[in-house]
Amino acid sequence: QDEIRKRFVNALQADAEPNGGGSHVVVSHSMGTVIAYDCLKRVRDCPKVDALMTIGSPLGIDEIQDRLKPEWTRDDGFPDSKVAGNWVNVADRLDPVCIDTDLSNDFKRSGEGAVIDQRQSNRGRWRHSIDKYLVKDELRLHLAQQLGINWP
Repeated sequence: QDEIRKRFVNALQADAEPNGGGSHVVVSHSMGTVIAYDCLKRVRDCPKVDALMTIGSPLGIDEIQDRLKPEWTRDDGFPDSKVAGNWVNVADRLDPVCIDTDLSNDFKRSGEGAVIDQRQSNRGRWRHSIDKYLVKDELRLHLAQQLGINWP
């Protein structure tokens, strides 16, 4: 866990320096969403980011949430101190990894829903593939907004 946290934090720090004032958005998929959340919520030295996007995330699963305690609670689970803007969660209801596609009720900010849950429908048998998520307009629109880009 320490090594994974170190790699995530180092990657954010390395990207933040040359960014020169542009948007700093973490886009994570699958187990990467758990790593990103863990670092943004629980690692003191983790840099702040402008926004967070989780894709095909298992963060809604109780057994995953149990591992995020004591820093995580349903009423105050949003990583306020590290995420300045929006957290968008993109999920396909038939993706077997994101059993609970609604994160807004699990990661609140002072008791209020703060996560933007965006459902999209991927095709095929295995709906968890990142490429199936990335080709859809639902995800692209939210990512463009987080990056401050007018799209389409």
